[in-house]
Amino acid sequence: MIPIRDENRPERRPYVNYALIIINIIVFFFFYLQGFRAFEMSIKKYGATPVFILRGERVETLFTSMFMHADILHLLGNMLYLWIFGDNVEDALGHFKYLAFYLVGGVFSGLMHILSTLLSLYTSPIIYVISELTTPAVGASGAISAVLGAYMLLYPNARIRTLFYLFIATIVSVPAYYYLGFWFLYQLLMGVISLSGLTSGVAFWAHIGGFIYGLIIIKALNLKPRRRIMEIRERRVYRPIVAPWVREPLVDVLVEPDRVIVMAYMPGLEEKDIELAVSEWDITIAAEHEDVRFYKHIALPVPVLPRVVDLTYNNGVLRFTLFRII
Repeated sequence: MIPIRDENRPERRPYVNYALIIINIIVFFFFYLQGFRAFEMSIKKYGATPVFILRGERVETLFTSMFMHADILHLLGNMLYLWIFGDNVEDALGHFKYLAFYLVGGVFSGLMHILSTLLSLYTSPIIYVISELTTPAVGASGAISAVLGAYMLLYPNARIRTLFYLFIATIVSVPAYYYLGFWFLYQLLMGVISLSGLTSGVAFWAHIGGFIYGLIIIKALNLKPRRRIMEIRERRVYRPIVAPWVREPLVDVLVEPDRVIVMAYMPGLEEKDIELAVSEWDITIAAEHEDVRFYKHIALPVPVLPRVVDLTYNNGVLRFTLFRII
């Protein structure tokens, strides 16, 4: 699964996130364009090598390593995740706190990687342990994992447009808590496997450590998204239209650049039975026809104008459009 973008526009411009991406790209090509030998030497010099750090040497590489990348694909993959998820976390934390959060997360994830190499002394063949202790770790993925952990707590219901490939390629919209939860479980599984000596050259425990760090910091700070605060202050309160309700319709919310399309599967009704209440940040759908009752409250990932257009009800599917507030 490859993320393409999230349907979660930040309130303010993420200048720090832009700067981090630009710095990573500049650093990579500065060394890469000097030739293979110079590039390889830069990895050894600025990468975080566990054996040196355990001896108290080159401790600064815990910082420098998060701006180094092994190849172009490594760089592009990390920057894609930072581009998609970093802007909203910066929006919630603020520029300077986000920078501190990111850098400390990168250092913490590096320490977690070193701790995992020590743990492997008891679980892996010695040849593997020696290789892990003497191989420099590079990449922004530990710091970015902290961003992912923060994003999952801050925006669990945000939709992630994802390229999914299973025999054929398709693009699906997945809630963040599903996408990032699956991502973390995969890292955890591969991290446990890596302790046995089977390795793919990926610092899975750096990812695990970074993600947990992100969860802990956001939980400790009791942070909420900026727009959630605005939502509570600005939105109107609606009473449930139908009570009691017995079923929740299956709902899909598709966010496009200028509009939000809502589809709800509610069989056994007539269009006149359906009532909608729309505010800037949420929708209430309610309907009753004979013994069939539906009720659903939906929190929207983006603000909309509270005006329904293009409403249709065919074959049990309610569909309507709301224009976004841009």
